[in-house]
Amino acid sequence: MAFSDFVRDTLTEWNHSDLIQRFEDEEIDEEGFLSLEETDLINLIPKTGPRCRFRKKHNAFLKKRQQPNDDKNIQEATSLSASIKDSKSSSGNITGEMINQEFRQKAIIKPLRDQPPKRSEIIKSFDKPFGTLGGSVPTTDISGVGETVYDQSEPSTSKILPLQVNIPGKRKSDENHANKQTKKRQRDAASRIIEKLEIETKTEVKKIMQRVESRFDDLPSTKLMDFLRGKIQTLEKDKKVIVGVFGKTGAGKSFLINTILGETKLLPSGNQGACTSVMIQVEANMTDSDSKYIAEIEFMTEEEWKEELESHFRDRSYKDGNEDQEMDDYDDDNEKISSLYGKDGSGATLEELMDRKHFREIPEFHLSVKKIFKCNTAEELSEKITCYTRSDTQSDTFKRQYWPLVKCITIKVPNSKDLLEHVVLVDLPGNGDCNKSRDEMWISFVGNCSAVWIVSDIARAYSEKESWEILDSTVSLFGPGGECRSISFICTKTDNIEENHQKADARTCILRRNETTKKQVRDKFNKQKEVKKHFSGGKDFFQVFTVSSREYQKKEHLQQEETEIPKLQEFLRNLNDRRTKISDYVSGAYGILSLIQGAKSSDMTDIKEEVCQVLEQRLKDEIKSIGQTMDEAYETFERCLSEGVQQSEESCEKLMNKVIAPKGKKGSGYHKVLKSLCKNGGVYKPKGKREKRMEINLNESLASCMRSLINEQFKKHFPNEGKHGPIMEQIDIFTLDTNSLVEEHPEVSLHLTFLKTEETELKAKLICDLREKKKKIYSTLTESIKDSMHRCYIRASEHTGKDSLKRMKDELHHHMKNNNIFQKAKEDMLGCLINLKEHIVMQLKCKLQESINLSLKTPNSSFLPDDVTVEYNKMKMCYENLMGCSSTVQFTPRLDLHTNTTTFESQSGSGRKCVQVSTGVKMLNPEIVKELATHNRKPTYRLQCPKAGLFQCSSTGLVFLMEGKGDVVYMMTQWDSRLLGSMTPAGPLYSIDCPEQSVCQLHLPHCMCDEKDDNLSVTHVTDGNMEIVQPLKTTATHVIVNITHLSLFGLIRDVFSFLPVRSQVLLFLQPQGNRPQQRILNVFLLPKNVPLCKVERQQRGSTFIQTSSNCTLTPRGKYGLVCELVANSCIQPKSGQFDYDYSPNFHPTFQVFLDCMSGAENIRLSLLDRGSNDQRVWECLIPTG
Repeated sequence: MAFSDFVRDTLTEWNHSDLIQRFEDEEIDEEGFLSLEETDLINLIPKTGPRCRFRKKHNAFLKKRQQPNDDKNIQEATSLSASIKDSKSSSGNITGEMINQEFRQKAIIKPLRDQPPKRSEIIKSFDKPFGTLGGSVPTTDISGVGETVYDQSEPSTSKILPLQVNIPGKRKSDENHANKQTKKRQRDAASRIIEKLEIETKTEVKKIMQRVESRFDDLPSTKLMDFLRGKIQTLEKDKKVIVGVFGKTGAGKSFLINTILGETKLLPSGNQGACTSVMIQVEANMTDSDSKYIAEIEFMTEEEWKEELESHFRDRSYKDGNEDQEMDDYDDDNEKISSLYGKDGSGATLEELMDRKHFREIPEFHLSVKKIFKCNTAEELSEKITCYTRSDTQSDTFKRQYWPLVKCITIKVPNSKDLLEHVVLVDLPGNGDCNKSRDEMWISFVGNCSAVWIVSDIARAYSEKESWEILDSTVSLFGPGGECRSISFICTKTDNIEENHQKADARTCILRRNETTKKQVRDKFNKQKEVKKHFSGGKDFFQVFTVSSREYQKKEHLQQEETEIPKLQEFLRNLNDRRTKISDYVSGAYGILSLIQGAKSSDMTDIKEEVCQVLEQRLKDEIKSIGQTMDEAYETFERCLSEGVQQSEESCEKLMNKVIAPKGKKGSGYHKVLKSLCKNGGVYKPKGKREKRMEINLNESLASCMRSLINEQFKKHFPNEGKHGPIMEQIDIFTLDTNSLVEEHPEVSLHLTFLKTEETELKAKLICDLREKKKKIYSTLTESIKDSMHRCYIRASEHTGKDSLKRMKDELHHHMKNNNIFQKAKEDMLGCLINLKEHIVMQLKCKLQESINLSLKTPNSSFLPDDVTVEYNKMKMCYENLMGCSSTVQFTPRLDLHTNTTTFESQSGSGRKCVQVSTGVKMLNPEIVKELATHNRKPTYRLQCPKAGLFQCSSTGLVFLMEGKGDVVYMMTQWDSRLLGSMTPAGPLYSIDCPEQSVCQLHLPHCMCDEKDDNLSVTHVTDGNMEIVQPLKTTATHVIVNITHLSLFGLIRDVFSFLPVRSQVLLFLQPQGNRPQQRILNVFLLPKNVPLCKVERQQRGSTFIQTSSNCTLTPRGKYGLVCELVANSCIQPKSGQFDYDYSPNFHPTFQVFLDCMSGAENIRLSLLDRGSNDQRVWECLIPTG
C-alpha cells in the first residue's frame, strides 16, 4: 500500500490532518516520509507558516529515531537529588543557589545526530594532526547514514511528553517507553526534594516565630508591641485560588474531580438519573485532624426556604391556561417538594410544609449552623452526603433528600496539599439559581474564579449548545466583573468508542479523535467574539484537554499521560504555587525580626532623621506618580461614559422593549415573567432546566450601551491576565529604593530591611485589592440602574387586574425617561474610580508612613523581647537560602559621546555619587575555579578586574563594565525551554555573580550579520522567571545592557528567523583507539558566539586543528563538505544542516574518515551551500605533516 497508516497517523498527531490527502496523492509511504527534503516540503506545503511547523516536527521526529539510549543522563538526574540532599545534610541548610542549580540541571540532556565515540572509549591521542596512515576505511560503518537534521527545541522537564500515535508491533518500543517513565520519575523525585526542603524551611521559620512570640507574653502593650503582635498573627495569609467547574448534567464533572484527586468514590457519580444539584467546593483538609474526610453542609435559613415555598404557591396560580409556557418551572418546584417531603408534600399547605417534623434529622437547618461529617474513608463520606448533594429521580423507594435546602457543601480531602493547599475546586451549575441566597453565593463564586473549566462529553463538545451558552452568559461575571485568568475546555469520556475495535486500533482511534476535537473546539472558541472581547487572550489563556477518567484508572487502551489527567494535575499544581506562599511567609517573618533587632540597637538619631527625610520625600513622589496615573484613567472613563449616556438616552426605548415587550411574547404568558422580573429588582430567573430558559435582566440591557463603550478601556486598565494595565504596573514599580540607602547608611540596614518587606507585602495587597474593587466598579452601572429603578419596580409589580401588563410597561417607560438613570450610573462609576484612587493613595501613605515611624522614629525601648540575635541569624539564613537575595546598589550609566569615559550615577540618600571610568577595553585571561568546576562538572571562570573600567574575557568574549574593583565569577549553563516560548537561544546562557556588586553593564557577544536585527533580545532569568531587558545599544559584535543585579543573562531570537549569522567551522582530529592508521576528522558548524573553550572541553581526547574558521551560514540551511587532495577519504553525511544550536552537548555536523595519505602534503576542505548551487562558503588548507 503506497500510502501507509504510519503517515496518516503521524500527520494526525502533528495537527496536520489537512495534509493527509496531499500526501496520499503523492503516494508518500513511510520510507518516503522519512526521506523528505526541503525541496519536497516546498512542493507539498506551499505556505511558509505550515511548512515551518511541519519541518520542526519532522526534524525532531527524525532526531528522536536516531537517538540511542543515554543512561548517563538518567544517572545525572538521579545524582542531582542526592547532591542537593547531601549538601543540605552537610551544611544544615539549602542555599538559593542550590535550588536554582537544581532547576537548571534537572532537564534530561538530549543527544543529537550521530554521536562521536564516548571519551571512555578513546585510548590514545596523537601528538601531530596527521601521521603515517594505513589500512582501509570500513565503508559499512557509514552506509545508510541519513541527512543531518535540525531540532531547535530543548527537552522540557515540566510538561507531559507529547502524544505519539504509533501502531504497536511496528515502532512502539517497550524499552523506550520504560526509559521515558524512568526519566519522568527522576524529574518528579527531584521536584519533590526541592518542595520538601521548602516546606522544611517554612516549618523552621514557624518554630522561630513561635519562640519569639512566646516572649511577648509578659511585655506591656505599646504601639510597637501591638504592631508586632498583629504582624505575627497575620503572617499566614491564604486567599485561595478558585477553579470553577461548569458543565451539563452527565458531562462527568464529579468523576473527573475524583480522578484528578486520586479518589474513586469521593463525589457521588455515575448513577443514571441522579445528578449533582448543589454547589460543591473541594479543598485540602488543613485542620488538625488532617487524615479525615470532612464535609461541611451549609443550609439556607428557614426564612429563605419559606420564601421559596411561597413563590411556588404563587406560581401555581399562573399554571391554568399557561401550562405549556410555565410547566418547566412548575416541574422544577415539584421535584424539590417531592424530594424533600415525598407524598406528604402533595397538596400540603405552606404551614404543613414548614412543620419542623420534616426536619428532625437535620436540626442544624432551623439552628442555622453547618452540619459536619467526619469520616475515615472517601466512600463513607460519599454515602453520607449523597442525600444532600444529588437529585435521584429513579429510586423506587422514597428516601428523604435534603439537597433543596442546601446552599453549598465544602468537602475537605486529606493528603491533597500538593494540589489543593491554596486551591479550591467548585462544581457549579451553569446559570445560577432562582433562590436568592443560592444565587448570590453562585455569583460570588463565579466572580472569584481565577480559572474556569467547561466540562463536556467529547461526543458533543463541539455541537452542544449548553457548554457554549455557559461561557456566553457568565463571561461578564468571571471576565471584567471577575478575575478569571484562563479558560479550559475539558472534553471527557474520550474512551467511549465502538466496542469492536482492537486494542491497537482503539488507541489510534481515541488519539485521532482527540486531536480533531481539540482543533474544532479551538476554532469555535476563536469565533466567540462576545467572549473573547473581554480578555487580552494570552498564549495559554484558552486550552483544550481531552481526558478519560476511566482509562486513567484502568489503562486498557491509553497510558496515563495520554489521558491528560496528569496535565490537569499539573495545572492545579501551578495554581497552587506553594513556593510563593512559603516565600511570602518567610519574607514577612524576616521583616519582623529585622524590626525587633533594629529597634534594640543604639539611637543613631541623626542618621535616622536623614534617612527618614529621604524616605518620606520618595514616598511623596511615588504617591504623586500613582495619583497621576489614576487621574488619567478617570479622564479616559469619563469620556467613554459621557458618550455612553448620550447613546443610552437615544436608544433607551429600544433597550427596554427588547426585554419587556419581546417579539413573540404576548398576553398573560409573559405577564407572569414581567411581574416576577419587577418583584426581583429587574431580574427574572427561570426555574426550569431547559437550555432555552435563560435569565432575563432588564438592568443589564439598559446598561449595555455604556458597557460596550467602556469594555475596551476596562480590559486595558483592569486586565485579569498577569501584571498588566497602567494602574497595576504603577503599583508594581512603586519603590522606596531602600537598597540604595543600605549602601549609604549600613547602620540602619535592619530598619530598611523591615521597610523593604513591608513595601513588598503592601504592594501585593494593593494588587489584590485592585482586583477585588475592579469587580465592583464594573458592576456599578447595572447596580446603579437597579437602584434608580427600585421604586418603579415595586410600583409596577403591584398592578393587577385588566390591562395590568400594559400599565406595568407604561410605569417602567415613564420612570426611565424622567429620572436621569444613565447620568446617575455614570456618576456612580466615576465615584468608584475616585474611591479606588483614595484607597490606594491612603494605604500607601498611611501604612508605609506608620512603618517608617515605627522603625526609624520610635525611641529605643526596653519593652521588647530579650535578645533575638540567634533567632534573627537563623531567620536571615533561611530567608537568603530560600530567596537567593542580596543587597545591591543600582547604578545608571550615562554614556558621554565626546569623551573616553563613562559616568556612573549612584542614587543615595545624600544625592548622586558620580564615578568616571575609562572606556578602553582590556582583555583578561580568566582562571578556572577548580572547586566549583568539580562540583557541577562545568567550568566556572573567575575574572579578576583590578579597577573600574571595561574588561573582556578572552575565552567567552563577555565584556564587563566595572564600577570598581571586583571578581566576576561566571559559567555557561543550560537554557530552560519552559521559559522560551516562541523564542530560541541566540547565544549561551551565562550565570554571573560578583561578590563586590561592581558590575553595572554587560556586553553579550552576538553573531548577527546585521547589528540592527530587531529579532534579537536580551533575557534575564531570576527565580525561574524570564524577563526581557531593553538593550542600551547593539554594536557589530555585542549587545550592551545595563544591569541592577546579577543572575542569568543570555540572548534570544525569534524561532522562525532565517537571517544569515556569523559562524565558525571547528575541526577536531579524533583518534581511533588501537587503530593508529585511521583518523576521523570531526567538523563542527557552530554560531560564532559559541566559545571555543566549551567545545574543546567536550572534545577532550581529540586534537583541535587551528584554521581560519570564520564564515556566514543560514540557520537550517543545508551544506555539503568536500575533501580534496586525499584519495582514500569518506565523508558522512553527504549533506548536513546548520543547526544554530546552543544545547549543552555539541556533536559534529560532518565526519571525515581518513585513510593512508602518504604522498599527500595537504588536505583541502570546502564547505558548499546546497541551497545556492553548491556555492563555496568556506575553505581551508590543512598540512598533513
